[in-house]
Parts: sequence; structure tokens; C-alpha cells
Amino acid sequence: MARILIAAIVLAAAVTLYGLFDCLLRDRGLIRVLSKPVWAIIILCIPVIGFILWYAFGRGSEDKPTAAPRRRGPSAPDDDEDYLRKIDRDVKLGKHAPEAQNPADKTPDADDKPSSTDSDTHSADTDDHGSGGSTGEGRGRSN
Repeated sequence: MARILIAAIVLAAAVTLYGLFDCLLRDRGLIRVLSKPVWAIIILCIPVIGFILWYAFGRGSEDKPTAAPRRRGPSAPDDDEDYLRKIDRDVKLGKHAPEAQNPADKTPDADDKPSSTDSDTHSADTDDHGSGGSTGEGRGRSN
């Protein structure tokens, strides 16, 4: 008789823990009738009956969520209506149009001017490999 009682207590504890973790880990949109903390208290205070009530009335199916998932705000800029309105207004005002550059206003940059060293492709100082050092004795080439 004691073995049956111990087995029943272990089974009740296992079912209660399973129901409690199922309740706590389930998404809020999948819980029906009461809130998640209330269901957790019911499962803990009324061990086996609380689990049966949770499974029958509180546990929603994952196929059909009972409530739409809550959105705190837009997830991307193109989902935000205010942002899209602002961009549309800016485009109409011409803020996003590229500025036309007048060639007379453009001043030549340092990169546009050819330098005198760029035109010299082979200097007297450079060896066949293009290194700019002098060719001294013992540097890899024998004369």
C-alpha cells in the first residue's frame, strides 16, 4: 500500500511540474481564460485538478492562437506609416534629388592633377623589381 501511495505522490508531482512548466513556457497568445500567473498559481495550489483545468480550459492550441501577437512598434522602417509619409514629403519637396554640379564650379582636386612622379615609370634608382632603394653590395644581386 505504501508503494502505491509513493507512486501516486511522484506521479502527481510530475504532472504538476509538467503543467507548471507548460504554462510558464507557453506564449501569451496561446493561453485562454486567465492570465499566465493565475494559471501557474492554480496549478501549484491544486496539484492534479489544477493541471486538468489548465489542460482543458487554459492551454490554447498552437494551430489557432487565441489572441493576436502584440506588436510594440514597427519592425522595419517600411512598416512605419509616419516614416513613409516623411519620405514621401521629402521626395515631393526635392530633398532627395541629387544636386546638379556645374562643371565651371568644380575645382580640380589633387587627385585630378598628374604629378611629375606618376609620369616617370622607371627611375634610375629603381632596380628591375621596382623597389626604390639603391643597389648595394650583398643585396641579392651580384654584378
